[in-house]
Amino acid sequence: MVAVMTFGVTHLFAQEWTKAQLEVWQVVEESWTCWKAGDIAGELAIIHPKYQGWSTEEPVPLSKETLSQLYYSMKGNLKLESYLLNPARIVVLDDAAVVDYFFRYTVSFTWGDQKKQQEGYGKMAKFYVREGGKWMLLGDMSVHEENVKE
Repeated sequence: MVAVMTFGVTHLFAQEWTKAQLEVWQVVEESWTCWKAGDIAGELAIIHPKYQGWSTEEPVPLSKETLSQLYYSMKGNLKLESYLLNPARIVVLDDAAVVDYFFRYTVSFTWGDQKKQQEGYGKMAKFYVREGGKWMLLGDMSVHEENVKE
């Protein structure tokens, strides 16, 4: 069913992307792949040292250092089970890019013997800069909703 849903949604949003747009989108996908694999170092390698990211859960934007601490503190208790990404818009101008996309995910939380699943969905705007030929996440903003399952 997920494969059918993925094909259907991907097919609906299919667009022709330039080589530069595809390069940036590959970095977005790599980030989610790292998150699913629990590869915090891989995820942080994509993030620019001057990163500022803001989500609906945080009162102020997070720095790369704060995000790193958050990732490592959650590593043993949080696992990304599945996700679906759909790009809406990718704009590349020289060494800067903006990616807007829709996401859906399922994560599991474990505390001792308790395990809960959470489903979420939302929209993300990511801002990248290219330094030394590598696209780095400089900032992002997400708006999403979550549903916790007991």
